Formats: sequence, structure tokens, C-alpha cells
Amino acid sequence: MAFGAGDGEPRAAGPPRGAAPDLEPSHVADLFDRNAATYDRINTIITFGLDALWRRWAARQAASSVAGSSARPPRVLDACAGTGLLALDLARLGATVTAADAAPRMLAVARHRLAAAGLPLRTVVADLSDPVVAGKLGGPFDAITLGFGLRYFADPGALLRPLRGLLAPGGRLVVVEAVLPPRDVLGTAAGFYFFQVAPRLGAALAGRAELYDFLTATTRALGSADDVAVHLRAARFAVVVRRRLACGVVAGFVAGAD
Repeated sequence: MAFGAGDGEPRAAGPPRGAAPDLEPSHVADLFDRNAATYDRINTIITFGLDALWRRWAARQAASSVAGSSARPPRVLDACAGTGLLALDLARLGATVTAADAAPRMLAVARHRLAAAGLPLRTVVADLSDPVVAGKLGGPFDAITLGFGLRYFADPGALLRPLRGLLAPGGRLVVVEAVLPPRDVLGTAAGFYFFQVAPRLGAALAGRAELYDFLTATTRALGSADDVAVHLRAARFAVVVRRRLACGVVAGFVAGAD
């Protein structure tokens, strides 16, 4: 499900923000590494498989980047790549992919996944908010994808600014992120499911609640699609495409460097 959305979206709906989540990079990486074996299966269940549609949208946007040359495949950085499902979609579309993430066990799953599909993948374990580390990723890239990773940074700009520096001229950043939905009927229903039902379902399936409480807490902290757009503009990106997905609880952006 995808619905067009503009800057005039209604005010975001969702539970009030509580204590700030612990976004220390080592804590985030350890939390995801401890859930690497079950992460994809549970995500598919709690999103009713829609997560695959959101990743495919991002991959298509990145692979068709105007910066890509017809003489070679587009070079794409999958930032906060996790277990490589988005990287797999990108590689299937012919992109040359570098997957970067701070969680080594998640990236190990990614390497196995693409190897099993007979597709190449370069992986880099890295804290992408460190500009020195980001500068060693081997850019410039024709496109950069950021799937459900922005909310794990206390300062989203600390991630977005180094990514901007890694884009080739005319390149595109594609962001898909969970957000506080707008206060309309569909947004309110989606927000209730995401913040109340999905964490309990995820915790029951995983046998532990910490990760799924963390996912909703970080979404509250990041805010609405409008807030994400503000972060992009502050990092000197110009949003050229904006999509409302999953009744507003997921937002998609395509942005170029100003």
C-alpha cells in the first residue's frame, strides 16, 4: 500500500515520547546482533509481509538513479544494511552493492544471503556516524539507501552529513523509515497497531521484549515524516520524492544533495 503525501500532512499521531532510548552505537549493534537469527522472520510476520514491498520500492528508486552510467552498473551503498534484504533487492536489479552496518552478526547473515543467491556483496562493519569511518567506504556512490536505520542515531544529522559526502554528483539518497503517523483514520489505526500490537507480537515470537520496545521507542524519538524531512533539509538534502506507506506509519524519501 502506498499513498502520496506532501508537506501538509496532518499532525502525527502516536503515544507520547518517554525516556530517550539508549542510542550508544555499541548498545544498538549488540541488541541487533543478539536478534540476528530471528529478526527477518519476525519482521515479515508483524508487517504481514509488507516490509518486502517497502524495500523493493527503495531498491527501484536507487537502482534507477540518474547518476548511474549505462556503461556500468550503479554503485550503491546500503547504509545500516542489517541482514541484507535490501542489498539483495539492489543486487538483483544489477547494482554493485556495499553493505555497511555496525552489527557484525547482522552483516554475516547478509553475506550468507547474497552468496546463496550467487550475487556479490562487499560488507563493511562501521559506525556510519563517524565521518572518518564513513570516508573509508569507497565512494562516491551513485545512490545510497537507508532502510529503517535513521532512528537509531541520537543526532540524525551525524549520519546524514557523512552520507551526503559519499554521493556522486547527481546521486540520490533513498530513505525508508518508520515514523509517527498522521492523525487521520488510517494513520491512527496504523499507529495503534505499530505501537501497541506489533511490539507485543514481536516480543512473544522472539521470547524477549527488549528489541521490540526499542523499535517503538526510537520511532517516537525520531518523530513524524515531517521531522524526517526537516533532518534531510538540515543536512542539505533536497527531497524530490516523498511517499506515504503503510497508512502513514512508514515514510519513503528520495533526496539529492543541494
